[in-house]
Amino acid sequence: MTGAPDTGALALIAGFLGGLGLFLLGMHLMAEGLRTAGGRTLKSILGNWTRTRIRALSVGIGVTALVQSSSAVTLSIIGFANAGLLTVSQSVWVVFGSSMGTTATGWLVSLLGLEFSIQALALPAVGIGGLVYILARGARARHLGLALAGFGLLFLGIDVLRETFVGVSEAMDLGHIARPGLAGILLMMATGLGLTMLMQSSSAAIAMALTAAMSGAISLEAAAAAMIGAHLGTSVKAVIVVIGATANAKRVAAALVIFKLISTVIALALLPVLSATLLSTEDGVLAAPPVVLLALYHTLFNLLGILLMLPLASPLIRYLQGRFRGTDLDEARPRYLDRSSAGVPELALQALIMETERVGDLSHRMARKALGEVPPDERKMQLRHSIVEDLAGAIGEFATQTGHTTMTDATAEGIAGTVRVARYYQDIADQAGEIAGLRREAGNDATPAISTRRRAWQGRVIHALDRSRVETEDDVGEQEMNQAMTEVEEAYQDLKAALLREGTFGSLSMAEMDRQLRIISLARRMAGQAAKARAHLQAVRVLSDGGASGSRRNNARGDRAWTRTL
Repeated sequence: MTGAPDTGALALIAGFLGGLGLFLLGMHLMAEGLRTAGGRTLKSILGNWTRTRIRALSVGIGVTALVQSSSAVTLSIIGFANAGLLTVSQSVWVVFGSSMGTTATGWLVSLLGLEFSIQALALPAVGIGGLVYILARGARARHLGLALAGFGLLFLGIDVLRETFVGVSEAMDLGHIARPGLAGILLMMATGLGLTMLMQSSSAAIAMALTAAMSGAISLEAAAAAMIGAHLGTSVKAVIVVIGATANAKRVAAALVIFKLISTVIALALLPVLSATLLSTEDGVLAAPPVVLLALYHTLFNLLGILLMLPLASPLIRYLQGRFRGTDLDEARPRYLDRSSAGVPELALQALIMETERVGDLSHRMARKALGEVPPDERKMQLRHSIVEDLAGAIGEFATQTGHTTMTDATAEGIAGTVRVARYYQDIADQAGEIAGLRREAGNDATPAISTRRRAWQGRVIHALDRSRVETEDDVGEQEMNQAMTEVEEAYQDLKAALLREGTFGSLSMAEMDRQLRIISLARRMAGQAAKARAHLQAVRVLSDGGASGSRRNNARGDRAWTRTL
């Protein structure tokens, strides 16, 4: 019938899209479930298990093998470096390990595809994982069930892709695409690179190349070239991501690109050896299945690349430390907030805490300047005030972005808490700016006694502000903070009474009295906001460490001590 659709072609397209969709959906669910269930564990691993290059390498291998996406791991690590959660040296070895971790995909596809019925493994995983996700009460168990279901969907996708490629090999000859020779190798490398960029996962591209080779749709040499392209694809994405990022993130991306280029050269050098080995397999000299040799080849060129980096990494890192300078010196630019870390709520919370602490330092300096012996420079105070406002806004936007990701209740409470603390610090900056302006307008008709009391008052407020920045979370630190706030309140009442007497019966004009009363009222409120920020930030830190109940108890106890005086 003229114009009728080719049902065979439609079936192949549907199979390809369905298999690819199952693979990507499974990978997403698995990564999302593991990330949510083990986000706090991941934070601990990154903090404690990346201190040596062997440990960092192992973390990169293990996490990538688990989530089946070197692109996701690499971009996350660059985000952690951008946020200052990992050093350049730690980050470099984790991303080297993530490249090695992608080899797990090749082994799983080749071995399971040869020895097992994939559906016999995948369908129970989907069923059990789905039931756990629906029936389990605990959030951690539910997300582990989601990860298990994602694992099953991932391999169902591989099975559908394999069957589809068998149909493709029977229906058409792909030899004109994956033709032998240098042109064919370059074309397949470009295909692997493009698929990695498109699907945001080199593991997905490698799985497609292997399933196509297993079904006979393309030659094993063409599949090897596609694997090399997928290997390179991760670095291209990393380069795009670090545009506008911090110097450390750019250094990590540069190290990754250099590693990928070196290992690609090794892979191309080994390609003739692979071809000769495959010929030996066809002649019966070797017993290993060809697709297993592909997985071995992928592992080998990654391993040789890492071994070559062992002596080169230290001088390379020293060289990169001298590059990409200057971008971190902009005080108004967030230093710890990065969209890559926003995808892992526990790590996003840590980045928010660090950025909020930086805002706290800026507002604290403003407050001290406003209460100093000499009124501060107006232009500098306005600039700092603008910086605090911009950073507080960035914290709010980052928290909103992170809020779109599934997370535990404690993490959500912690993220909301950082926004609250940032608002306290923004209030302090507002009050400091207003105090500075009032002090510049103040007259000189105060009596010596009033001036002495005012200086003593300012000293007590500065002491309370300093106590709010001291990193103590025990009862001693809380008692000291409460004592400082009590002294501020007593001195405030004393100075307020003195100002009212002088304005009514003494030498102080009513206008000057009102101005001085406004200054001490703002300073009193500023000290109170700093105390609140300290208490709530301590609560957020405890939530970040996993002790939500304790944090709420400490927060409430701290609030009662000083809010009754405000």
